Amino acid sequence: MTARAEASAAVDLVREFDDPDILFGSIGENDIVRLLQSGADILLALSDEGRIRDLTYRDPAFDGCGTDGWIGESWGDVVTSETKPKVASMLDDAAAERIGPARQVNHPVAGGEDVPVRYRLVKLPDSERLFAVGENMSDLARAQSRLVQAQMELEADYRKLRDKEARYRTVFQMAGRAVLVVDGASQTIMDANRSAGTLLGKDPRKLIGESVPNLLDRTSRKEGVQIMTEAHYQGSAKNFQSRIAVDGQECVISVEPFRENGQNNLLIKFDQDSTVIAANDSHETDGLHILRNLPEGVVLLDVQGNVLAVNEQFLDLVQVLNKDRLIGRHLNNWVGASSVDTQVLLSKLKKESRANGFATVVRGEAGGFNDVVVSAASVGGGGQAQFILIISADSRRNTPITAKPYGADAKPDGISELVGRVPMKELIRDSVDVIEKMCIEAALNQTGNNRASAADLLGLSRQSLYIKLKRYGLEDFGDT
Repeated sequence: MTARAEASAAVDLVREFDDPDILFGSIGENDIVRLLQSGADILLALSDEGRIRDLTYRDPAFDGCGTDGWIGESWGDVVTSETKPKVASMLDDAAAERIGPARQVNHPVAGGEDVPVRYRLVKLPDSERLFAVGENMSDLARAQSRLVQAQMELEADYRKLRDKEARYRTVFQMAGRAVLVVDGASQTIMDANRSAGTLLGKDPRKLIGESVPNLLDRTSRKEGVQIMTEAHYQGSAKNFQSRIAVDGQECVISVEPFRENGQNNLLIKFDQDSTVIAANDSHETDGLHILRNLPEGVVLLDVQGNVLAVNEQFLDLVQVLNKDRLIGRHLNNWVGASSVDTQVLLSKLKKESRANGFATVVRGEAGGFNDVVVSAASVGGGGQAQFILIISADSRRNTPITAKPYGADAKPDGISELVGRVPMKELIRDSVDVIEKMCIEAALNQTGNNRASAADLLGLSRQSLYIKLKRYGLEDFGDT
């Protein structure tokens, strides 16, 4: 194989020049240098051992990297410690006559962000000359950082949207009044609550897509269509009386238009006969019936703290298969890091009849726990006081994560909130870890991410510092 063919195979060319002798035969050395410079942000001329014999660059970002002192230094000594293995791997590939893929390494900048560079080694055939052709990746790294930040903001907004939707669904489905959301143009049902399903004799999900006039008695369909059409085009609320087709029950129907997605849609509410309303109201007050579809866990207790009733969401929190395993047992079997939590909560309810934002934990039957916030109130039931608890995830544990640069201050906040929930020995150990991590980050910032200087500053050996960097996830500290 010719030298030209070997060079082509080494860099995996898909297509090569047809006649490079004509193209480059008359090009002088200065022209070759200019051609190489124009194709790279930085170009290093290396020895076989990986020492920098000379360099050239056209990107002013490298001025802060101390390039004046690079000549004669090992290439691995002018990159950050975590990217040294990449340099060694590329030099090993070059020594074995195999040019591997391009790799990104970082050059440290005193008092600033590291400069990420994507290098590819080029070794000329039948020659000892070795070149590292580099491309500055700073713009790409900043774009990636902005993309990550935008993604986190989108996720935070999506979480807020889901929370709002959950609240809407809860209120909508718990309403004792039958309500339909109707497309104003076609007069078909877009959404329906449980009360509407009960009134109209169908599952609420099966009502979606039904025509509203078809649900009314034949004698009032024409009037219903006219009223809904007027409300849709005039934008004013209308009322009319009609019988329901399924059982002939008399209802007062309210039609209210609202704006959605560029058109007027309709909110249709059914008011039943007063005796029927009273019967439904008395049914809803039974136990936790009106709260069973809340997205939070709900527990009804007696004054001693024994469980009287729970909803399905609380069963999910404590990982229990059925309610029978909870009824009659004390709440402290599942709520609180210790029995002190429930004693404090019950004492507060007995004295003040309510408690808001009580932070504690819920323990599962299969192990593990979840941080929660409890809102509770005293209610009357069966002639004696009872306590109702609404248990939701601790929102403080779900705050959106924001991207922070390395070296940002980390404060051991929230320790006082853990007293009584976590043993003091664990609190002290975690606090020491936080402070130790802060000291290491401060030392790395003060020394420009120089690990050897940081170890001296902290009074540690290099090996001890590297162990602690790995322990606290700081191996890539200072990387872009």
